[in-house]
Amino acid sequence: MNQVLKAIRDHGEDGTKKGHKTRSTKNGDHVRMNALGVVCPRSGEFFAIEATHVCSEMFQIFLDEAAQSITSTRKRNILILDNASWHKKKSLDWHDFEPLYLPPYSPDLNPIERIWLLLKDRWFNNHVCKNPDELIERLDRAILDLIGRPEELKITTSFGKLL
Repeated sequence: MNQVLKAIRDHGEDGTKKGHKTRSTKNGDHVRMNALGVVCPRSGEFFAIEATHVCSEMFQIFLDEAAQSITSTRKRNILILDNASWHKKKSLDWHDFEPLYLPPYSPDLNPIERIWLLLKDRWFNNHVCKNPDELIERLDRAILDLIGRPEELKITTSFGKLL
């Protein structure tokens, strides 16, 4: 027992010698894709685009595409956002959207986060894409699936579910 305690003291619980980093092998490359989206909890209307990276320029493209694709039925169209730096660039053209920034570390208050959880659970849980094309194809199908389910999205994103 003393030898075990000495080994933990000298090497740490994971077996690596103190002061040395643990090495792990990696099989293949990490395939990643971003999705930017907006959902209306009242109607269940959902819009999303895919991007290889996110920055203020890509966010502007998202705002431009969303403004063209979404029919505003009210004067005030609030877009709930986290505090990502690309959401706060002064030169952004918000079109008919009014930005509302959440307090830090509060993604549970953003309806779109519930959609991303649903998408990940249905389409990516226990699934590993082997290449970017497979990931894009699967993400395309997932987004189209969600667009076709406005009643479910209304329930998923209702503010009663968020609070």
